Amino acid sequence: MNILMLLIMMLGFEAVADAQDAFRYPVVRDKTFKDEPGQLEIDSAGIHYKSTDGKTAIEIPFEDVYQANVADPAAVHIETYDVLKRRLGERRLYTFRLKEATHDETLAKFLTQKLKRPVLGSYGVGVAEFSIPAYHKHRLGGCNGVLEISPNGIRFLSEREPDSRTWRYEDIETIGSSDPFHFRVNTFAETYTFDLKERLPEKAYQAAWQRVYDLPPRYSTKGEREPFGGGHAN
Repeated sequence: MNILMLLIMMLGFEAVADAQDAFRYPVVRDKTFKDEPGQLEIDSAGIHYKSTDGKTAIEIPFEDVYQANVADPAAVHIETYDVLKRRLGERRLYTFRLKEATHDETLAKFLTQKLKRPVLGSYGVGVAEFSIPAYHKHRLGGCNGVLEISPNGIRFLSEREPDSRTWRYEDIETIGSSDPFHFRVNTFAETYTFDLKERLPEKAYQAAWQRVYDLPPRYSTKGEREPFGGGHAN
């Protein structure tokens, strides 16, 4: 391999690394009276926004982020710890709507590495051990999708993309199942309940339970079920 080709490859690798460490989007920021066009940048230093007219500049360090919601691939929602005086109990929320294309799961993965609190979004957490068709119930209506249980987390892939979610086990507060056709995931940010279209394998539930609550193994290395009590927990 000649030196020129080596340099080209090195520059290519650096460009990929830079792309993973910084995300830039032309956006429109939601405002009460008139939406504002600008540029959103998310990098290792935090979240930065500057309006097109140069009148508005917003800097949000990661430590000030209460919740990041990137479930909708056409928007970025950032909620800070600041509580608004004129709206009792509400925190300051910035909503940026992408003007061009969409973001993908690389942004969600990046934010999970930078933020201490759970990120609302969907991204891969390894090969699924169990996949169960499911219906996620909303307050009004719901959506169809597939519930996946993997060694690193639980994922719901919805036919409606903004409803898709990934939950790392360390971000899950509780899980529950009153019977083999119902399942619940409760995190520090939200609760998802499911009607399952197929019976939830007991082995799948116990694997998720063990990872959430860090219980001793309930199955032998030979794949045979060892005695335990209680079955599905409420």
